[in-house]
Amino acid sequence: MLYSGRSGRVLRRPRLVLRQLLLLLLVAGVGLPPVSTAAAPNRLLGVRTGPWPGHFRVVLDMAQPCDFVHKTYTDPHRIAINLPGAVAPDLKLPTVSDPLLHRIRFNALAGPKGQIVLDLTAAHEYKIFSLPAEGDTPFRVVCDIMRPTHQPSEDPPDRPWTVVIDPGHGGRDPGAVNHRFDLFEKNIVLDVSRRLKKQLEKADDIVVHLTRESDRAIPLRDRVKMARGDGADVFVSIHVNGCPHRSAHGAEVFYLSLKGATNTAAAELEVLENSAETIQNDPLLGEIADFPFAADLVMTDTMLRSSLLAEVVLEALGASRLTSTRGVKQANFAVLRSCGVPSALIELGFITNPQDARLLASSGHRQSLAETIARGLLEYRKRYARQVGSSG
Repeated sequence: MLYSGRSGRVLRRPRLVLRQLLLLLLVAGVGLPPVSTAAAPNRLLGVRTGPWPGHFRVVLDMAQPCDFVHKTYTDPHRIAINLPGAVAPDLKLPTVSDPLLHRIRFNALAGPKGQIVLDLTAAHEYKIFSLPAEGDTPFRVVCDIMRPTHQPSEDPPDRPWTVVIDPGHGGRDPGAVNHRFDLFEKNIVLDVSRRLKKQLEKADDIVVHLTRESDRAIPLRDRVKMARGDGADVFVSIHVNGCPHRSAHGAEVFYLSLKGATNTAAAELEVLENSAETIQNDPLLGEIADFPFAADLVMTDTMLRSSLLAEVVLEALGASRLTSTRGVKQANFAVLRSCGVPSALIELGFITNPQDARLLASSGHRQSLAETIARGLLEYRKRYARQVGSSG
């Protein structure tokens, strides 16, 4: 102990006094600086992508809000988005197929800190922002990579009208079969598609691509990618129908329905055509689900043009009297999900119907079908297609 020389009172040790003072401060509710602790991890739930007319969108779904930081780099060109505290234990990154973007990567950095890297094809402009959680939709970091805008010259060159023709099935997938007539859907539709290509190419300002030139299997999603990559103005998938009831006959034309088939028969056909491959969720349709009514805004023009395309082609088939017609119908065929390209799926007839089968086995009938469909496409172009120089 320490003593005061004058009063003789006992002075407590300074260390004890300090302890008591700290204790009093705590009891009085005076807070001391908190002990620093590591921030709880913020899980990166997933990465979604989607092509839009003016940009390519990348959406990062986060379990919790975060203050992200973004920066661009060159050689190669890329955008890095840092997400403080982000972890991604089971993250599956989407495969990208777009002229703006090579791929998407994830880096786990010290901190902890997650980093999403967007490898660009060139130095593209971009916009990045966040969206708050809404209902079942989590907090999102959204990056829009802008598509370049080209200023038209005073006398812009004409662009040819591009048609992508898709012969259905192929390879190990024969499609509908009639063993009695030794007929396979994959062979019939390839022959008609080749003939249709020759008919359309008689016009100097039309370019035609086939999704397959031979008897080989093409994944359904790759057929749609070809339409996008070739800059298609229209996409036409050629098929032959089949039905357990041999009385079913005639041609019909489908266009895309986001809500699925319009009747039971169309629903059965939808399952048959889509069963060639397990279809992954369309990334664009998954993205627009976040925004009420956005699906209508994005798809209305394309679906309108698709319905007009289907109607005009069926009208040509009906006028030709080559076969009876069963009308224009809607179904959610995977191959029609081109999202931006007017599309139709043509069923030339029923291979299971004896009369239709005899016609489909005829080279002359196939040639007439090709000529008729070509007339329908040209009529659609004349009536409804956008002016050459813009897609659609």
